[in-house]
Amino acid sequence: MRGILMVKIFTIVLAMVMLTSSNAGNNRGMDIAWFNATEEQRFNMPMEYKAHAVGLTVEEFEFMARVIEAESDRSNDIEGRIYIAATIFNRMYDSRFPDTITGVLTESGQFATVSGGWCSLQSTDLSEWAIIEAQRQLVAGTIPSDILFFNCIGYNNGTPFGYIGGNYFMQA
Repeated sequence: MRGILMVKIFTIVLAMVMLTSSNAGNNRGMDIAWFNATEEQRFNMPMEYKAHAVGLTVEEFEFMARVIEAESDRSNDIEGRIYIAATIFNRMYDSRFPDTITGVLTESGQFATVSGGWCSLQSTDLSEWAIIEAQRQLVAGTIPSDILFFNCIGYNNGTPFGYIGGNYFMQA
């Protein structure tokens, strides 16, 4: 337990040092901190670092993490959260959908957790980390780039891909 506390303290101190050492308009300090950190340290880094690592604004990153939290029904299943995040990224890169995270998440009739106001939940480390992992796995090709749909009811739109973390995922 003490070791975990020390890692968290180290991560916070490192983040503060890197923030103060970075030049205005330059995120070099965040890049250095991210690339020199262990996975455990990255998991515990502030949201600003995680958002920067995947090329999102803090606002987009937090909104996406809150939606992932709501869509995952707050289970502890990281794989399901990763696939939800991948679906959101895939839509952003698909010409049939808006080209921003906010646009994808607020598109009419697409995310009931947004239109119903259920995404006001606080984001969690799991939902934030799912965004990081989704981007990694999409780049590595371990998650298909044509997974564009999911829901908790059943396969209804596209080719069935799999049932993961309480949701049915479908390919276009």
